[in-house]
Amino acid sequence: MSKGRDALVVGAIRSPIGSGRTKDSDFKDLSPQDLALQVLDVSFKRTNMPKEAIQVYRVGSVVSLKSDKFTQAPAREIALRAGMFNASSGISEKACSSGLRAVYEASEAVRHGGVNFAIGAGLDMMSNAPAGANSGALTCPLTKKSMAELSDLKARELGFTRYDYDLYAFESFKKAKKHLCDYSVDGYIAPVSFGGATGPYLNTDQNVNFREMTQERMQNCGLLRGCQMTTPYNSSKFGDAYAQLTFASPGAARKYGLPVLAKLLAYAEHTERESKDFICGPVGAVIKAVKKAKKTLFDIDSWWINEAFPGSPLYFIDKISEALWEDVNPWGGAIAFGHALGATGAVLCVNAICQTRKEGKKYVVVSLCNAIGEATAAVFEIV
Repeated sequence: MSKGRDALVVGAIRSPIGSGRTKDSDFKDLSPQDLALQVLDVSFKRTNMPKEAIQVYRVGSVVSLKSDKFTQAPAREIALRAGMFNASSGISEKACSSGLRAVYEASEAVRHGGVNFAIGAGLDMMSNAPAGANSGALTCPLTKKSMAELSDLKARELGFTRYDYDLYAFESFKKAKKHLCDYSVDGYIAPVSFGGATGPYLNTDQNVNFREMTQERMQNCGLLRGCQMTTPYNSSKFGDAYAQLTFASPGAARKYGLPVLAKLLAYAEHTERESKDFICGPVGAVIKAVKKAKKTLFDIDSWWINEAFPGSPLYFIDKISEALWEDVNPWGGAIAFGHALGATGAVLCVNAICQTRKEGKKYVVVSLCNAIGEATAAVFEIV
């Protein structure tokens, strides 16, 4: 990032993550807009920042863009219904990196665009996406293979085994279960009503809540089609989620007396040669982002590398010697709590800021691989 004003994170909040399945997601009867509006309402009620002060609103989304509930200008619709009348609004679409890209675009509006307040968000609801939208989003248009098949092939070429996959996934469930309530206790989750104004409410991640995972269950799970080691249990789950970071200029944060949580120091993107190489992408993206942030890999305290499949964090741990096993996705990841595609980048930003602040650490990286053979990464400094 070139020199500009600091982009200060003055708000970090998300919804709980619904299961993403039509049969049992608590959020399946909500529209994506309704989910976003509930979180926005909680966010504004917790601060002194007026809604009309938001000047830029960017939303990362993938499958919900194909929903009949999204018609014209969905980001602007949400902004107006939320009372953000002055917000220039738009959608960011970069496959699984959409949410992180939206966060970056919001931060850049503050850093270089003369904007005082901007929100970068991610929003996707897989439980009420139209037939074929989810499978289409998880299929490579060049090879016609599923992302699971491609990651499975690449991971085997890299020497990973079914045992590696199952072990990593089991640890993800353990970590997520241990920290299930930390986000809500510390105020990073907005309770979402899925039964009208009087409830019932969901305030913890649904997939983690109702899945009791044992090593035996993990090992006995059948393979996904076309795969030799990837199963429904050791790969990411569907999800329904909305998450956002609110950015402010230093002067605006002081004016409204807003607590500063973090600063976004740097963002980078990286490309690989073939579609199957997408699981390797975070390594290149993170190295670029850390260099842009003028930090070293030794400076980073924790690494949130999206768990679309275990191959991505496993390869990252293998190639980045500074990234210790216990510091990569230290509170679990999408294998346990779900991967709401376009929302996940913003979800990970909220999770990473919560975890790093709670543990008294300083620097954290968020990175996601995405189709087709790409990855993104961001570096945050906790303030």
